[in-house]
Amino acid sequence: MGGSSDDSLNKGPEYKPVESYDLTTNGEEVSPADEYLVIRKQLKYPVDKCPNVFMSFVLGLQQYLIMFGPTFAIPVILAPSLCIDSNTVAKGQLLNTMFVMCGLSTVLQIFLGTRLPIIQSGSYVYFAVAAGIMSKQPCEKEYTVVDENNNTITQDWDPNWHNRMAELQGNLMVASILQMILGAFGLVGLLLKIIGPITITVLISLIGLCLAGVAANSASQNWGISILMVALITLFSEYLKNVPVPLPYLTFSPLKVKVTWVKLFSTMSIIISLIIVWGLCGILTATDTFDIDDPARVKNLKEEISKATWFYFPYPGQFGTPKVTLGGFVGMLAGVIAGVVESIGDYYACAKLSGSPPPPKYVLNRGILMEGVGCFLTGLCGPGVGVTSYSENIGAIALTKVGSRMVIFCSALLMIVIGVLGKIGVFFASIPEPVVGGMYLVMFGIIAAVGIANLQFVDLTSSRNVFIIGVSLYIGLVVPMWSKKVLADPETAKAIQTGNEEFDQLVAVILTSGMIIGAVIACFLDNTIPGTEKERGMTSYKLATKACSDKELLKQIYYEPLMEKLATRFPLLRKLPFVNQ
Repeated sequence: MGGSSDDSLNKGPEYKPVESYDLTTNGEEVSPADEYLVIRKQLKYPVDKCPNVFMSFVLGLQQYLIMFGPTFAIPVILAPSLCIDSNTVAKGQLLNTMFVMCGLSTVLQIFLGTRLPIIQSGSYVYFAVAAGIMSKQPCEKEYTVVDENNNTITQDWDPNWHNRMAELQGNLMVASILQMILGAFGLVGLLLKIIGPITITVLISLIGLCLAGVAANSASQNWGISILMVALITLFSEYLKNVPVPLPYLTFSPLKVKVTWVKLFSTMSIIISLIIVWGLCGILTATDTFDIDDPARVKNLKEEISKATWFYFPYPGQFGTPKVTLGGFVGMLAGVIAGVVESIGDYYACAKLSGSPPPPKYVLNRGILMEGVGCFLTGLCGPGVGVTSYSENIGAIALTKVGSRMVIFCSALLMIVIGVLGKIGVFFASIPEPVVGGMYLVMFGIIAAVGIANLQFVDLTSSRNVFIIGVSLYIGLVVPMWSKKVLADPETAKAIQTGNEEFDQLVAVILTSGMIIGAVIACFLDNTIPGTEKERGMTSYKLATKACSDKELLKQIYYEPLMEKLATRFPLLRKLPFVNQ
């Protein structure tokens, strides 16, 4: 680091875990509406505070590495539906496009959307949609093509796969327009009248719980490596969080090397653990300690990097003219709605963990509007799946105590740069799956716990509330497990087919999304089973989700400067439901 030391690293408040917060100030109890103030004081960097440039990029790299694994898997999982499983060049194009679009969507969200430190990434809910759309054109074992020398040859990937991609893109673009309308006309804000703490608890908790299968699949490939990753993250983030370590830096006037003491483990527990375990896997791979087929082995970087291109720049229409079909649109619309429901819960969770006041309604509307724009861009350029708020990175804020939007901006820049530089992306692709699985075990659990924390507003001695929460959570877990098995078998899949292709696609998406199922059941029961406002937690929850009275802090965190200037010049814009109020 050049210049001088980062004083904020030395003078930051002593960290205490979120779960042990004493919600009091000077001996007086803090109301739920002001709880964020207590959390804010414990963060190293709240949403509106910035580390120095070097630390911002280091912490941004940490956030990037968290989203890298699942995002990298998206083109790989999508490739079979597009009949290009063996076409490494095509999969590379999809991967580059995915990262660039995620980076652009994240920049839009943190500067023009909610302005919270939320990363936008591809949503797995679209896989079911894509598979449904592509099921009309099953892949063939061989395709006959004419090569550049006019010779007829056969290959095992579809030369016309661009047509398949164009159908996914077009349907996503149309569905995302409706998502933008939801945000632009304030229809999202209307949901808050029926969504209470019980629904939010079920929704956020199921985000973490429904990802248990993803974590299990990754971690179970080598439990030893995964558990080591969990142990190191726990050690650094909880046991050694207050232990300072010496960090040398260079000054130029005079030219001298100095040392500053930094509580490094409290902010970089994930990336430190990742480097240690990744390096260990490399050593065990080089010494052939791992079996040749062990997933914990580090890939042959020289061979993998040689296959990648140096630069690839995604552009609109790169896969052809987007196409729209009724069945595909209905399926994509279901995916978009699932993303909207999930994001509402993510906004509240991210605001709480980053030390921000609960987002006002106009911020929710603006966030969904920008998320719709992000989905439209991914439809315009590819790779055929929409973006949504990434829960895993919100969980990382709880571990690192860094909720700065500037860190997420640096992470977005890394997504774009690495998305364009294909060979760098291949380097990070060498992270073994069990290492990623270890991170999932920690972060997915934190997301589930953040959802449960909303029960502080609810009367848990009420049998009504216990019934709603229990039934909603359990059905939200069980139904997707059953439906995925049913849909995987063509014979059993007929049991939920009506003969109407469009409706069948919609049903398939809903049945495989535990978040939608659980949240809808919880919302219905909570609004129909008799219960007082206090019993349901609505009284305390409305206070907690009510925008704080500190207008200056609200402006500092949530007000969007460009829109503020336009609204100042044209006061009529203030009436729009997504404009600074």
